[in-house]
Amino acid sequence: MPPSRHSSSHHSSSHHSSHSSSHHSSSRSHSSHSSSHHSSSYRSSGSSYRSRAIVHRSRTSQPYGWNHEVHGKVSHFYCTTHDYDYYPQGWTASDGKYFEEGYYDENGRHYDNMVMVGGSTMLKCEYCGNRMVYNWTEGTVPVCDKCGAQFKIDITDKENKTYADNGFKKVFSETPFAGKAAIITFLICLLMPFFVIIGSLFLTFTSHIGSNVNRSTKESVKNSIYVDEIGRTCYLDGEDWYDSKTQCWFYYNDDVSPYQWQYWYEGISSDYGDYGWMEYDMDEGAWYIETGNGKWVHLPDTYDTSALWHMTDEYTNEY
Repeated sequence: MPPSRHSSSHHSSSHHSSHSSSHHSSSRSHSSHSSSHHSSSYRSSGSSYRSRAIVHRSRTSQPYGWNHEVHGKVSHFYCTTHDYDYYPQGWTASDGKYFEEGYYDENGRHYDNMVMVGGSTMLKCEYCGNRMVYNWTEGTVPVCDKCGAQFKIDITDKENKTYADNGFKKVFSETPFAGKAAIITFLICLLMPFFVIIGSLFLTFTSHIGSNVNRSTKESVKNSIYVDEIGRTCYLDGEDWYDSKTQCWFYYNDDVSPYQWQYWYEGISSDYGDYGWMEYDMDEGAWYIETGNGKWVHLPDTYDTSALWHMTDEYTNEY
């Protein structure tokens, strides 16, 4: 079993630091973006969205230098509050300016994650970098399907719909008060049995499956994680995920900068007492192990690493 308290340190080398800093740059810059996002006032830019035709907003201060043949397709979302262009990866323009992946509204404001009522959007986990397509349901909290972390949502918008005149509204507005009262009373009497039946069925249904759904959701989101690298689901054992086949405990250490996946292997880590947490340096292709407080060394060659596995940077959830 691993030590009860996780180490808050991690190993570093010159090339590992540069690799990690670039990989996690979006995580560190996220706070600077979100502060500017939430300090802005999100107002609709006109009443044209209440006409019969959808009118797309004119775009200003947009990112530039994107090559769709090299970088891929830009997705467009026309919503109630803003219009958005989604860029699936970051890129550098010819003048050297870097643009982050994510959503840009018609005014050029950047959002890491946007959810849309009535449609699917791409979300990126700020902890493990996983990307997933998500269809948002009001009241739910999006959770990463790889590491279980909650997504930070910069803005919620509604899918834009066309609007048409309602003839019933005009007829009703011209009906005398007595006529309106009669119409309302008739509608209430007509629909009351329907609402009673629906309400009764809803209460019965929710009381029957509510607890099971909550328990199932909690177990699937909070207590399990599917690991692509080993092709199986792992479950929480105390504070850490555990893979019984390799006797490996692992967790995502967000107390260090940049964040790191750390592993504790029975038969290797257990040789180091209160320490023994391991990290894999993908630039070096080598394992490191903590032998003391903040002291990391290359894993000695005397250990057999053929059965060891580690997380990778690449995501496999295609958009």
